[in-house]
Amino acid sequence: MRSELYRGMFLSVTNDTSNKVTDYSELSNKSFQILEYWIYSNQIKNEIEITQEIIDEIQVGIDYFQLNQTNPNLFD
Repeated sequence: MRSELYRGMFLSVTNDTSNKVTDYSELSNKSFQILEYWIYSNQIKNEIEITQEIIDEIQVGIDYFQLNQTNPNLFD
């Protein structure tokens, strides 16, 4: 599940036309989930910290996708 989310996020960012991904829905959904977590956990964060959390999550997705490209069977 998580790997598919990351793949969708990366394809959305790169607009990979081979998979006909043309929107940022996965990226937006993940960003919303991060915001929702901080709101409901009552851990007040400023906008810089929240933005960094989103960036970190995107980077994990990009790293996963790049690893998967170099070794497609790694996560099977």
